[in-house]
Amino acid sequence: MRHLEPAVLDWQGTSRSRCCFSSAQRGILSTVRQVRHRHLIKVEIEIVTLPNEPNPITATAPRKIYRTDIDGLRGLAIALVVIFHCFVGRVSSGVDVFLFIGGYFFFSSQLKNALSAQGTSFVSAVVRIMRRLFPALLAVTLATMLLALALFSKARWKHVGEDAVASLLYVQNLNLARDGQDYAAIGRDVSIYQHIWSMSAQLQIYLASLIVIAAFGWLWRSVIKGKNSAAQAIMAIILAAATLSSFAYAGYLQQINQGLNYYSPLSRFWEIGLGGLFGMLLGLKKVRTVAQGSARWWQLPTGVIGIAAILFTGLFLNGSQEFPGPLTLIPLAGAALVIVAGTNPTRWSVTTVLDMPIFQFLGRISYSLYLWHWPLLVIATRYFSSGPGNGEAQGMGITRTLGIQKGIAVGVSVIVLSILLAWCTLRWVESPLRGKVKAPRTVAFAFPSRMMLAQLGGTVIVTVLTLTLAQQIQELRPSASAQKFTGEPSVVFPGPYAFLINADAPEVPPVPDAANTAESMYPATDRDQCSSLYDGSELVLHHGRNTWPEECAFGDVNARRTMYLYGSSHAEHHLPALDIIGRRQGIKIIPLIKMGCYPGLSLPRKDGQPYPECAEWQEKAMQHMIDNPPTDGVFMINTLPHLGFMNNGIVPDDKAEIVPPQFESVARRLSSNNIHIWGLRDTPYPRDEKGQLDVRLCVSDGFYQPGNTKNDCGMKRSDALAETNPAIDAYQGIDITHLDLTNGLCNEERCPGVVGNMLVYRDSSHITNVYSEALAGELERQMFGTELPELGGQW
Repeated sequence: MRHLEPAVLDWQGTSRSRCCFSSAQRGILSTVRQVRHRHLIKVEIEIVTLPNEPNPITATAPRKIYRTDIDGLRGLAIALVVIFHCFVGRVSSGVDVFLFIGGYFFFSSQLKNALSAQGTSFVSAVVRIMRRLFPALLAVTLATMLLALALFSKARWKHVGEDAVASLLYVQNLNLARDGQDYAAIGRDVSIYQHIWSMSAQLQIYLASLIVIAAFGWLWRSVIKGKNSAAQAIMAIILAAATLSSFAYAGYLQQINQGLNYYSPLSRFWEIGLGGLFGMLLGLKKVRTVAQGSARWWQLPTGVIGIAAILFTGLFLNGSQEFPGPLTLIPLAGAALVIVAGTNPTRWSVTTVLDMPIFQFLGRISYSLYLWHWPLLVIATRYFSSGPGNGEAQGMGITRTLGIQKGIAVGVSVIVLSILLAWCTLRWVESPLRGKVKAPRTVAFAFPSRMMLAQLGGTVIVTVLTLTLAQQIQELRPSASAQKFTGEPSVVFPGPYAFLINADAPEVPPVPDAANTAESMYPATDRDQCSSLYDGSELVLHHGRNTWPEECAFGDVNARRTMYLYGSSHAEHHLPALDIIGRRQGIKIIPLIKMGCYPGLSLPRKDGQPYPECAEWQEKAMQHMIDNPPTDGVFMINTLPHLGFMNNGIVPDDKAEIVPPQFESVARRLSSNNIHIWGLRDTPYPRDEKGQLDVRLCVSDGFYQPGNTKNDCGMKRSDALAETNPAIDAYQGIDITHLDLTNGLCNEERCPGVVGNMLVYRDSSHITNVYSEALAGELERQMFGTELPELGGQW
């Protein structure tokens, strides 16, 4: 037996040792892949049996080689993420590869720490993770938030602040899932911190796993006191069970709620867990020896197949709809093949490609590049776009919004700037703050150095200031004009009267201020929580969604006369007008409202998932109205305009508006039970050639120009609605009064976003509470034959 001393490899890869080597020993050293790194790396060689040695050579210690090919794989993954985000507009497999690689290193190292009395403690492990991850996230979040505040309209500040706070607290994935936001391609209206979902999910998984590993390690060391090899086997079984459970859950949730599935740490765990199991497998000496000592001819095809699986996944799979479902196995298997192919690389292997300087550089800056590229891309897309909307008929990624030439120029510029900033962040933020010394397990909190105290203090101060700023911009107060506005049409704010009686409107900023939040423009049902959300099928008849005793009632709440307001949010946004009418006419208005649930229709939810709760709720609402008949009928929408991006083939593309047969069936059933129907023609869904049009953001972003039909944040009347109301001929033999407010929303040519100095829409389909109130006079005239009230005076 002969033993080799540790060798030292310098950055050029030349070997220097403290002893002389025999030819056999030099042959062993030649199998050690040369490591190019700016720092000297000590490599302890694991000796294997040579053909010309009569006896095996025993290793003094396990081999510890820095896998530069995995750095290169990281570089390839981040390149895919950035390119796909920028120019393809689809999800690549890059993030999934990152999760797999993270698990590959995480579980083995943390289990080793937990089982060793000298290993890193749980607290120290968490601190070390946060020192590596949080400072760069903080720096990028603060910088991009300040840039967004400087370039964005105030209407967008609230969501910037919300997402910044969620990102710094590592709950952005839960924040996006809660708001029902699917993972969207690049556009003007996408969250600048949407990409932080993956880091949030990853850290949540790491922290939960650390708790389990630390508890298991303590139990094994203090109580069981068994062999570490047995502990590793048990933990591998536990990890395998958790990984399989997560994999099954992701497949199940994909079928019922892919929006939640994409962000859920429970669904994403299996990707990290699979990487952990793969790392444990390759960590076994027998497996490693087989991989290193087997014939090398298989390495090139194995690596090529792995790279191909990673590269082509994003091109042929819609990742936002498929990940983290079963098809995610394709890029993860590709990553595993690449790692296996690099265990004992030859000159002709993918390791040679991954060791190229470009991939090594991208691998080193991958974390900071991931942080920077998305917010800069969204900000640039919004800043350089020539109008509202998120897409054109041609182009992909940023070119879909900006056009081919401008999109390519802006996209390349963003990538170059992101790489530069990522390198600066690595150089001056990440590297200086990374922990170099492992804290002892026996000391919970070692006394920190002055430098560490300065770093910690600076980080805490900047974090508090950033969170404070992010919180403050979420609490903007309504503008002065909105506070002074009474809600009644006037000579200054005639609103629909500008179309109904051709009232003049002086040039003043519209009300409500488009910079205010959309939530401030909701009807009172939102404030009182008197509408049913997507989940559940119970009727909401009391405040707080049936948790408070107050009845959900508006108008004259003490009147004996009653009227139901029935349907979706497109019926609900007329509540402010009905509230005024109810008080004038002595009628109690009772809302029966469910989000996204049109009478008789079974549309999918906003996130595209099935919506069986809608049909269940509809039947309950119908039975309630029949069992408790109103004295003054049911108010409902009786037409359906083209829904734009949400249409899903319901309204033919060659038609602007239809009456769905389900609407007619609902009305006929009510009428057969002697219930009168107030059938209101639905309002248009604003859109342009680029897709849905958020009118509030369009006005706030400065695209609205009074009198300019090309820049009125609206759409053609002929594109919005049919030439005549289709409901008039559709509801034959039914006790119905047809109502139509189109002339208060549109002139003969256009349906603009601002009418008579009033903001018409709070988003891309719902009218503001102010505009609904302004329509009360016209709606009451059509319902009860009253005179249209005159315009009020100035303030």
